[in-house]
Amino acid sequence: MYEREFGYWKELILRRRSTVVQVAAALFGLILLGTLLWPPVYRSTAKILIQDNRAQYLVSSDLQPNTQQTALTVKPVSEEDLNSEIELLTSTYLIKQAVAELTPPASFTNPVSSAFSMALSLPNLGYHLLHETPTLTPRDKWALALERHLSSSPIKRSNVIEVSFRAHDPEWTHTFLVHLLNEYLAYHARISHDPQAEKFFQEQADALQAKLYASEDKLRAFQLQNGITDLQAQKQTMVNRLSDLEGQFQRTATELAGAREQVATLEAQLGKTPEHIDKETRSVQNLALSQLKPQVMQLKAERAELLARYQPTSQRIQEIDAKIAAAERILEREDHLEVNERSVDLNPVWVTVDTSLDEARVKADSLSASVKVLKDSIQEMHKRLDKLVNDAVSMERLQRQVMTDRDTYLSYVRKTEEARTAQALNLNKILNVSIAQPPTLPLRPVFPKVWLNLIAGLLLGFTLGIIVAYLEERQDERIFSPVTIAEVASLETIAILRDQPQL
Repeated sequence: MYEREFGYWKELILRRRSTVVQVAAALFGLILLGTLLWPPVYRSTAKILIQDNRAQYLVSSDLQPNTQQTALTVKPVSEEDLNSEIELLTSTYLIKQAVAELTPPASFTNPVSSAFSMALSLPNLGYHLLHETPTLTPRDKWALALERHLSSSPIKRSNVIEVSFRAHDPEWTHTFLVHLLNEYLAYHARISHDPQAEKFFQEQADALQAKLYASEDKLRAFQLQNGITDLQAQKQTMVNRLSDLEGQFQRTATELAGAREQVATLEAQLGKTPEHIDKETRSVQNLALSQLKPQVMQLKAERAELLARYQPTSQRIQEIDAKIAAAERILEREDHLEVNERSVDLNPVWVTVDTSLDEARVKADSLSASVKVLKDSIQEMHKRLDKLVNDAVSMERLQRQVMTDRDTYLSYVRKTEEARTAQALNLNKILNVSIAQPPTLPLRPVFPKVWLNLIAGLLLGFTLGIIVAYLEERQDERIFSPVTIAEVASLETIAILRDQPQL
């Protein structure tokens, strides 16, 4: 098609105005007639909010060790979740459940509509007779027809699904959508919880409770058998007792060494001291000297005993050395003999040394026995401590088993409580889906829109009239415009003489 100037189209429309008017009037009349005869279509809408907020109702606060610090993890709603809910909303099963107690509207039972639908279903009927496909009941046909008028779609960037239904009866449109959403919530409650879950978790919890009791009884019997009340306290007591025994053993061993050294010193001194003195010519020392010498021997014995515990340069050793030196100086100064007529059989010095030796031996034997007893006590305490450590390992193993059984049991108790709570939530229709906007009662039809149809009919009729007029112009062999002259003869037009064309 060549480019045409505005004047050409203006002349064409004026020249073929009858054709344009006839075509536009015919098409506008058809659209007007269809608009007036088409029954009004009403649209009811509802909005459903999809969320995952039931977790806060499924927490067993009495079973959580630290409920206030337990964070609830809420899973965000994904696109797959929204698509799943859309499929449920528009399923044929749900539609059948919604219309189970409803009667078809008057528009569905209209004879004209029924005849029109029957005429359209003739090809399907022939296909059914040819291939023996399953026969649909009137209720099934009605559900399939309703499914075509039901639509749902997610609202962008939100967790909201918009559900809409179109029908010719506004009241019935609203009623059907209300029933559909009620059935949707009930169906969602059924599929979101298994009624056997609570029973299963309860049975498992009872079995695990018996296992927990058996583990606790085993641990209690082990503690009673081995006399364990507070393991850490008992262990600490044994360690402290062992430390005391070892300290006492070291002290007693040191005292035993001193006592043995004292015995050796006294034995050596006793060997040098004569036991008997000659009876006829016996020399007896000065009485003061006889009393002083035992004191010197006693001081030397004490010095030998202290050497086992102190250094020779210590103060106590030096004090004893000073006393011994002073006594020996007195003995050297006063050392002279006096002859007595009376004789003594035993040497008093020997008697004193012998007596001290006996006492030292008794003390050494006593300390030796104490050392042996302490050594046996230390060995026994080591055995008891080793047994307590071994018992601690066994008891820790039993305690771990009790803790494992308790945690497993409590987990199933929580699951049982959650299943029971979930069942109660389902019965009260507290679900992850909720009706954000109830179905609206349509007040105005959404189709047909009379003024829009009339304006569209005028535009379409005028456009179709121009197209028909142009085609008619192309079929006419007469020349009416300079453009046609240029197309046919390739000549320019100098002047136009106006004349009324004969149509």
